[in-house]
Amino acid sequence: TRSNFMSVQDKEERVDIAPSFWACSGPKDDCSNTGCCKVSGHKCFTKVHGAGCNETCAAGKAGFTCDIVGHQSVPVQSVLGTTLYCFAVYTQDTGSPKPSTELELLTKQKQYGASLFGCEWSDVYSDVSVDIGGYTTIKVEDYNGEFHQIKRKETKSWVNWGLFYQVWLKVKEQEAIYKADYTVKVDPDAVFIPQRLRVYLGNTIRGDSPHGLYLENCQNVQYGFFGHLEVISREGARALTSNLEECHTLFAPCANDGCDWKWGAWGEDVFTQRCMDHHYVDKVEAFDMTMDAACEADRQIG
Repeated sequence: TRSNFMSVQDKEERVDIAPSFWACSGPKDDCSNTGCCKVSGHKCFTKVHGAGCNETCAAGKAGFTCDIVGHQSVPVQSVLGTTLYCFAVYTQDTGSPKPSTELELLTKQKQYGASLFGCEWSDVYSDVSVDIGGYTTIKVEDYNGEFHQIKRKETKSWVNWGLFYQVWLKVKEQEAIYKADYTVKVDPDAVFIPQRLRVYLGNTIRGDSPHGLYLENCQNVQYGFFGHLEVISREGARALTSNLEECHTLFAPCANDGCDWKWGAWGEDVFTQRCMDHHYVDKVEAFDMTMDAACEADRQIG
């Protein structure tokens, strides 16, 4: 039980983690030395000669012997409760010809105290100041001219990492991220029930690591921190927000054209995950935490 856990010294408890993308091996690599895989949810399995990355393993097939290489964990630094600071972002200028329903959704959520408004602390950030039923959104400014640089070919919407960079700088100013056990970014159109997340976190996460934690929620992809529900521990949020400017200097030149990212411009979730990986925030696999149509593995389940 939770009470029994809290009576145990933190140093005796450990959190299972998955190493960051850059430390790990690709699908065709021998992962004997790294002990981990770039594709989310895949494990490094032994073979008769060497080791390889795969989602599952069948002994004898393709030379696999199926022992797992490189299980990793970190010590618990502090016990976490389940209090939440939740925020959403309303974008008025999406760039897309398709009408947005975000404002209506957020207004209804505020009216009924649903979604992020059921968290202990909540905020809505936006590219405009607008009322959503007695609450005025926190406006962020396009100081770097990055909100409207490039559009997605499929949706015609603006690539959003630049907007969210300014949002995270505003989040950094809020006392709530230093009080809450977890900071949660939730999409306005996500079906989000805070109490379910509290139960999940209470049953799954033993405590915060020395570097902080984030929960990876999409399996079988490179960079599986998908944006419908981004969950970061208190120490993880501190590490992210403390290093935003350095991450901007490092990653902004690549974020629009993708550089080493073959899928093109980065979404805000890729920018955020890469910043946390760069600053050693520990990654926890949480593929059963959410379901979202943007994640192909979830579409297969649904």
